[in-house]
Amino acid sequence: MFKRIVHFLGHLILILAVSWFLAMMTRGYGLNWGGAPVIVLGIIFGLLVALFISNAIARYNNLSDAVSIELNKLRRIHHLARAFSRSENQIPWFDLVREAIESYLHAFEVLPFQRYDDTNEMFRRITQQLYGFDKIASNKGELLFAELMTISGQATESRQKIHALRTERMSVWAWGVLISIAGGFITIVLVSLGDDLLHRYIAAGVVAITLLLVDFVYMSDTMRVVDNNSFTKKYVDNIDRMGFWPEEKFK
Repeated sequence: MFKRIVHFLGHLILILAVSWFLAMMTRGYGLNWGGAPVIVLGIIFGLLVALFISNAIARYNNLSDAVSIELNKLRRIHHLARAFSRSENQIPWFDLVREAIESYLHAFEVLPFQRYDDTNEMFRRITQQLYGFDKIASNKGELLFAELMTISGQATESRQKIHALRTERMSVWAWGVLISIAGGFITIVLVSLGDDLLHRYIAAGVVAITLLLVDFVYMSDTMRVVDNNSFTKKYVDNIDRMGFWPEEKFK
C-alpha cells in the first residue's frame, strides 16, 4: 500500500509540474471561437476514457471469475481423485496428485499474482499425474476418471484465460486515437484561453485533469490499479478450502 501511495504521489507531482510548465510557457490568445472545439474534443475525450476504463473493469471482472473457476476446478479435481483412488485402490497415485495440488497452491504464499506464469510448471505436474494413470479396473472408475479429465481440461482452460486477460492490452491504434484527441484538446485549451494569470491557472488545471485521466487509463489497462494481493490471497485461502487431510488413509 505504501508503495502504491508513493507511486501515485510521484505521478501527481509530475503531472502537475508538466501542466504548470505548459500553461506558463504557452501564450494564450483568448480566442472567441475556441469554446466550440474545446467542448467537442472534451466530450469525445471523455467518452473514450469512459470506454477504455469500462473495458478494463470488464477485463478485471472476467479475470476474477476465471481465477474463481480455476480454484473451484482444483477442489473438484482433489475430491474426484480421492474418490477415484478409493474405487481403484490407488492410494499412492492420489498422494502424488494431492501433493502436486498442495505444492501449486503453496507457491502463492511466496509468489505474488504478478508472477502467475511462474507457476506453469507446478500446475503441469497436476495434469501429468492425472493423465499418467492408465489402469482402470471398474466401470465406476471409468466414469470418475472421465469426469477428472473433463474437470482438468476446464482448469487448464481457466489458466489460459487468466494468462490472456493478464497480458491483454489496448491496441496501438486505440492509444493513438486517445493521445491525439487529448493532445488536440490540450492544445486548444492552452491557446484559446486568455494570457492573464487566472486563465493560465485554469488552463493548467484542465491540462492536469486531462493528463491524469490518460494516466489512469494507462494504469487501468496495465492493471496497476488492481490489488493483485487479493488474487494471491484467493489461492492461499483455497488451501484450507481444499479439505486436505493430514494423512490420507483409506481402509
